[in-house]
Parts: sequence; structure tokens; C-alpha cells
Amino acid sequence: MISLCESLPEISPESAEWVKISCLYKAYKNDPKVLFWRQDRDKAFISMTDGNMIIYNNNADFKELKEFVRLLSPVCIYSDYDTLCKIGKKPEERINILYRKADIKGTTPCHTLSSKEIYQLLDVDGLSLPEYPYFAVDYCHRLNMGLADYFAISEKCAAVSFNCEDKAIMNGIASHEKGYGTIALLGILEKNYGRDFFVCCRDKVKEFYKKNGFKPLYFGGYWVKNNEYN
Repeated sequence: MISLCESLPEISPESAEWVKISCLYKAYKNDPKVLFWRQDRDKAFISMTDGNMIIYNNNADFKELKEFVRLLSPVCIYSDYDTLCKIGKKPEERINILYRKADIKGTTPCHTLSSKEIYQLLDVDGLSLPEYPYFAVDYCHRLNMGLADYFAISEKCAAVSFNCEDKAIMNGIASHEKGYGTIALLGILEKNYGRDFFVCCRDKVKEFYKKNGFKPLYFGGYWVKNNEYN
């Protein structure tokens, strides 16, 4: 059975879905508009906010999970690729999930920028961003709670991460000049020193992360509802 849950267990899988859910829970556990569910015996954990669902599969009962998703009818689902396929929500492309320990010490100079300036730096082709008002409210909420970090150089680059205790995940990174992508990546790793750090990326930038010490873990994906029949 899948039921609402009021807390998350202390587990540490190498899973971007789990990190996303954990970060969301830490930031919004007291918000009645953000919901979290657990399948019996911790077989799966699910979150949903504004129609966006995240599923962490831990040996899930797929028949029940598929029916649950059908009833809630989310507009977007993020999960590992195999889980999405097994619940009939095959994404258009596979997303690479990579990991490294944020073990870089340093204080690379970083500019203090507003949420609008960060958003403008991140607003590039290939990076899917929500509308600015939604981004700003969420980003500032997490930043004020100590659950987000950013590294930025004005007009050059920016990187934003969300965190939950000893884990963090990249929320967006962009470079506007050659070489600044690496600077932004190393800068955000410095900000998250000591944490397990995850990224989700397309094939075209996979090698960039591998060259910077990330190891591929598995494939994830985003299923997006594109018509009334999905």
C-alpha cells in the first residue's frame, strides 16, 4: 500500500532521486502543498509538488506504483530510466546520473549576485528552467534555510546546488565563456565540501563531468505529459 509519510528514513543510496526527494522534504516538509508518500516496507518513495513527481524505486511494487501514478496524473515525473519504463512512462531520452565526492578545498573568488542575475546566467539553451517567479521563490527559500549554494562570476558563469545534510545535487550550471564551466563546477564543489555530489546531464556534457572526476552511476529520465492521452 502507498500512504502519506511524515518522515523519511535514514538511508544513503547512490540515487539522485533519493537526494532530490530528501532535499525537497528538508525544505518543504511543513508545506501542505508538497506531498510525500511511502510504499509498504520502503519499496518506494514519492514526492509531488505543483504536478511534478519524483519517484525513488527501492524494489517497488510496479503494478501498484503504476496505478498510483495514473490516479495522481502528474504533469512531469523524474525517476530512474527503468522505473519510468516499467510504469509505462518511457521518457524521450535517457539522462546520465553521475557522482563524485566534493573533496575540493578552496575559496575560489565568487561574486554576490541576486536571484535574478543567477537566473539570467542559467537561462541558456539546453537547460530547462521554470519561470523566474517560481525559480526565485524556491531558490531563495532554500538559500535562506541553508539548503542551497551557488557559485557565480558576473556575466561569465553560475552554478546552483541543493543539499540535504551530507548529500547535494546540481540544480543548474551554465558558462558564457570558454573555460568558465570548469571554474563554476569546481567552485560549487568547494561550496559543498565533504558532501556526496550528484549531477544529472545529457550525453553531450557527460565527458565534461567525467574529466572532472565524476563517475557514471546509471540512467535517469524525465517523462513529461504532452497531451491528454498520456
